[in-house]
Amino acid sequence: MNTIDLKAWYIAKKNVKEKLKNFGSMFWTIAFPIMMLIVYKLAFSESGDYMINGLTTFDVEFPGIVVYTIGMSTVTSAVMFSMSKKDGTLERIDSMPVSRGNLFLGAVISETIFMNLQLILIFGFGYGVLGAHFELALMPLGYLIAMIYGVAAIGLGLIIASFLNTPEGANGFAMLAHMSLMFVSGSFFPLDNGGVFFTPQYWVKQVYLQLTVVGDSFSDLLYSGTIITPTSEATCIPIWGGILMILAFTATLIILGVKIFQKKTTL
Repeated sequence: MNTIDLKAWYIAKKNVKEKLKNFGSMFWTIAFPIMMLIVYKLAFSESGDYMINGLTTFDVEFPGIVVYTIGMSTVTSAVMFSMSKKDGTLERIDSMPVSRGNLFLGAVISETIFMNLQLILIFGFGYGVLGAHFELALMPLGYLIAMIYGVAAIGLGLIIASFLNTPEGANGFAMLAHMSLMFVSGSFFPLDNGGVFFTPQYWVKQVYLQLTVVGDSFSDLLYSGTIITPTSEATCIPIWGGILMILAFTATLIILGVKIFQKKTTL
């Protein structure tokens, strides 16, 4: 393993330790999603004639909790990158014969480790305990889509950290951005308007929902609303097109995040 890899792993290890010691981070990234799952289960556990394939509202809202949980990487990564400016990590890296890429790579590694832990807990509780419906054959793909979105969330966190000088400010603004996008995208509560298409959360929830919950194929069309009923209107975009949109959002946020962060911080 070369020097860059060792440095990235060192930063990743440091990030994981700091997150595990942060009670607030643990609550919003693990405890809160589980609480929401219980609320959704109690409120939306009955299947109705308006749902397709006998699914309950809880079944089709479960992907929104997945999106929320993974999207919390926006908040934790924003705090992480902001902390690197405050505690002198950037200055120490700049004085060493290694690039700043280690900081970003370390963040991706630590967030990926944490995201896997989050998904295992949410899947275990939602599917194993509360009995949310899923299509087993496509579950690995749903898991992968969630992880890809997590990388996009890190990119957004990096953009936010670029403009804020304190971890406290980064935490507050990132939480505001994350929660606002969750509502605007219809990931928390169903929406059916053109604004959802401009949010990565919509594409992630919709693709995840139709592949791993409804059991649609890649060529089936995406629906415009995040609650699918027999009268829901389909878009002209197939599910595979939705996957391309997720990849496009991820690449855009990562590229912008790295460029803006490099420009806004002293080299």
